[in-house]
Amino acid sequence: MITLNQVIECLKGQTVKKRVPEQLERELYGLTSNSKETRKGDIFVAVKGPKVDGHDYIDIAVKHEAGLVILQNKSKIPPELQFDYILVKDTRKALADIAYLMADVDPKDFRFFTVTGTNGKSTCVCLLHHLMRESHRDSVLMSTVEIKVNDELIDEPYNTTPGVLEIADVLKKAKENKIDFINLEISSHGIAQKRIENLKFDVISFTNITRDHLDYHKDFEEYEATKLSLVDYLKPNGIASVNIDEIEVNKIRLPSERIITYGQSEKADYRIKDINCNIYQMNFKIQTPQGNDISVYTSIIGEFNAYNITNTVIAAKYFGLTDEEIKHGIITFKGVPGRFQLVPTSKSLGFSVVVDFAHTPDALEKVLKTARMVSKGRVIIVFGAGGNADIGKRRMMGEVTSRYADIVVITNDDPKDEEPEKIIEDIKQGLDVRKNFIVIPDRKTAIDAAINFANRDDIVVIAGRGHEKFQLFSNGKKIKFNDYEVAGEIIENLKRSMKK
Repeated sequence: MITLNQVIECLKGQTVKKRVPEQLERELYGLTSNSKETRKGDIFVAVKGPKVDGHDYIDIAVKHEAGLVILQNKSKIPPELQFDYILVKDTRKALADIAYLMADVDPKDFRFFTVTGTNGKSTCVCLLHHLMRESHRDSVLMSTVEIKVNDELIDEPYNTTPGVLEIADVLKKAKENKIDFINLEISSHGIAQKRIENLKFDVISFTNITRDHLDYHKDFEEYEATKLSLVDYLKPNGIASVNIDEIEVNKIRLPSERIITYGQSEKADYRIKDINCNIYQMNFKIQTPQGNDISVYTSIIGEFNAYNITNTVIAAKYFGLTDEEIKHGIITFKGVPGRFQLVPTSKSLGFSVVVDFAHTPDALEKVLKTARMVSKGRVIIVFGAGGNADIGKRRMMGEVTSRYADIVVITNDDPKDEEPEKIIEDIKQGLDVRKNFIVIPDRKTAIDAAINFANRDDIVVIAGRGHEKFQLFSNGKKIKFNDYEVAGEIIENLKRSMKK
């Protein structure tokens, strides 16, 4: 709760015009950008989104007795309504300013590690959070999978990057718990929609930038530029860590002394060497800029995870962890749900089943290459593509699976408002028809079939949805469905049938 006078003072630098009552000490109770959630005495901020413009719903907020409306489009002020408002230059900026004012937090009081990229973000932030906790340091985690304050689970979010109001609320909890270290995963949507407004980061990490979200961005160049613009949020003394094998370093708008590179290239500051792995574990070495090697032993596998781990090591060292603390934390890290997650009961049947979030061509390629490396038998993949998303990547995903898998099972992912059959047809355009493939639209039946196809030493990859707990269909319909749980049930049923 804040007063009208506090809001006026907070927004004075960007106020264009205002119509407010003389009672400047009047109290305002809540803050929202959703007109339907507005309550009596709340501040409603009209934000223009990619599909919906909050200015078109000012009348609803007023009907709900909003105490104040913040807007930026003068032409959208309903002339027939009498209400108190402040016209500002940028409502997204205003939303952030008021959110942190109401939460009584100053983002400058926190140390931030953030990761952006097409793939690998969740593993990096979750691993660093684990390293901090294992070394008895306080930490807040905001990832695609979960939001945690130390070890307390706060939320399992829908978006990769929470909205401004959610971030402000988490920082408030961090302040109450005297925690100043924040791990935050950032998507291109989060950057473009200014969800990170007012935040400044100590370390920004770039994992890779490959095709994704071209349903939102007009082309790959805009998507890439949005990702790389994250450096605009870096603190004056902050650094960026960059995967030199995937990203052209000269595209990072920072002096070279503020960039730390990692990768297998001999030019990398932190060089990845001698990767060895099987389905259960991986070991490799990281050569540091000082010339010494850090030997890494981990239960999360795949070349892509060697990159994720090395990236996180750079951040961990920056924030004061010792090599011994880092190595211990990596050994005890069990991975992120839905990221090349082994369903352990499958091994009793003589083959392996893993669940992975891979939903882009690049991620699928990396996962299938890892599966090929650790499997002595065939690679079988079950996957689909999400609806209301980048249509162009579907054909590419079909091409990748044909190239690296022995058997391809195409099924539904989250069709949302699209026709499932159309999505499947888009995928089929990229398939090599000479290879083994089958279409089974029902996802549970598809997973069941793939597991029953498996022979000894094969590996079944269930890709696309990872940790997600619901499958999304048209008209907002959602069905409880978790790939890991479903695979586990199918394996148990198969084991029981074999005993009869």
